[in-house]
Amino acid sequence: MRNLGDIGDIKGHHKVAALLLSLDPSTRAAVLGKMNEDVLERVAVAMMELDPRLTGVGVVELLKDALARDVHGVKTVRPCKEADLAQVLGQSLGRQKGDKVLEGILARRRKARPFQAIESLNPLDVGRVLRQESNAVTALVLGHLDPALSARILVVFEDEQAIDVVKRMATLDPPSSAVVEGIAAELYRKVRELPEATGISDPAERLKAVADLLNNSRPEMEKGVIQSLAEDDVDMAQELREYLFTWTDIATIDTRTMQKILGTVDTKTLSIALKGCSPEVEENITGNLSSRVKEMVKEERELAGPLPMTEVEAARGDIMRNIRAMIEAGEFRPTKGGEELVA
Repeated sequence: MRNLGDIGDIKGHHKVAALLLSLDPSTRAAVLGKMNEDVLERVAVAMMELDPRLTGVGVVELLKDALARDVHGVKTVRPCKEADLAQVLGQSLGRQKGDKVLEGILARRRKARPFQAIESLNPLDVGRVLRQESNAVTALVLGHLDPALSARILVVFEDEQAIDVVKRMATLDPPSSAVVEGIAAELYRKVRELPEATGISDPAERLKAVADLLNNSRPEMEKGVIQSLAEDDVDMAQELREYLFTWTDIATIDTRTMQKILGTVDTKTLSIALKGCSPEVEENITGNLSSRVKEMVKEERELAGPLPMTEVEAARGDIMRNIRAMIEAGEFRPTKGGEELVA
């Protein structure tokens, strides 16, 4: 990061928090002790939830220059842990007042993110516990979590139960914060007390379960899960995309979209891809070709003769890549399983 324009939209108390985290503990406590209580609380929260853009090498130096501060410290900063913040607040405000301020901060954090402690646990273990709870409770918990984490938790559920949970998440009406915090604490306790389990051993089965879940979810959840997975594992995200819309699903594509897809495919690729094809898919493809192109595809298919399945799958892969590109560009939205069509 070379200029302040890159962090210009970051709020002031986050910048102050970054500067304080670059100081030694005693200096940090002295500065905090000079602040008004309302300012101190905002800065203390920012120290725990530091904007990631402020952790880059050289950012602290930029802030020092901008604020004309003569501060010497480490080159990078990291979010403050709860125990460290307790120590800083105790040194700057005194033990009793520091504990009171920290408890207020933590109480508000629990209200905003009641299931934060769950996020660090094994999602398969969380799923094992939630599987024993009502679908309403599961929907409440997963509705507070990142979509990608929710999907990883739901892979241990039977399809029917997972689909019902997702539907409930769409119409979630949360209870009081006290009830939510109680559920969060009890869930955390149960997961921590679980005996060790093997989980789902086959990664492909896990991804298929996630795909089944997403095929019955809102578009935003599907997009959020794939984007989050892609940040950690590009190959896994691509494999999930393949499970979300497969070759057999081509049979469900409407006429206008099918014709648009076929306009991007050459006849040779199409003639190979149709070998060994299911009647439903073949009918939807050939039924949307002009008479001339249909005849060309038929001739090329006959001339090609028997082919290895690897060649057929490669040709289908070319077509599927075009379809997925259209889906991701918003040009085509596949019909979800069980979705009702209206004229």
